[in-house]
Amino acid sequence: MRSNLIYLVENTVLMTKFDGIKGQELLDVEQSDSEVTLIFKDNRYLFVRLENGRIVCESVPE
Repeated sequence: MRSNLIYLVENTVLMTKFDGIKGQELLDVEQSDSEVTLIFKDNRYLFVRLENGRIVCESVPE
């Protein structure tokens, strides 16, 4: 039961991180050897890459 609660909390925190880009128009996708960059109409960037087998996302501005 505790592990399910931790999973739920972690995923809720992760999803709220992306509230700023929900519903925003995607203008472009750029791909490099190590990263994918999503560029949104409101001048936000979302950088997605793999680190140690896990997906890591960073957004600018946060």
